[in-house]
Amino acid sequence: MVGLSTFAQSEDNEIIRIQKKRELATYEIHVYPNPSTDRVFIHAPEGASCEVYSSTGTYVGTWEIQGEGISLEDLGSGSYIAMIRNAGEMVRRKFVIL
Repeated sequence: MVGLSTFAQSEDNEIIRIQKKRELATYEIHVYPNPSTDRVFIHAPEGASCEVYSSTGTYVGTWEIQGEGISLEDLGSGSYIAMIRNAGEMVRRKFVIL
């Protein structure tokens, strides 16, 4: 999903318009609270998938995002990486469980 941000600047009655493409998926992914003591929520577009790996690269599991997101419970203390895939794009987010 690609979005378009538009910025405009006026100078001496001349408008200069700049358009910048941005990847919407990057702005739509939220992992919170981070760090957490027991549970992490991942908010992402519905239909996205989320793979979680430990900081050592060990695969933890895969979840489908439905509705508002997913809740990751029962993860031990440590650092993790969530790889969220949606519409051919992939975004990584790091999070910590204390």
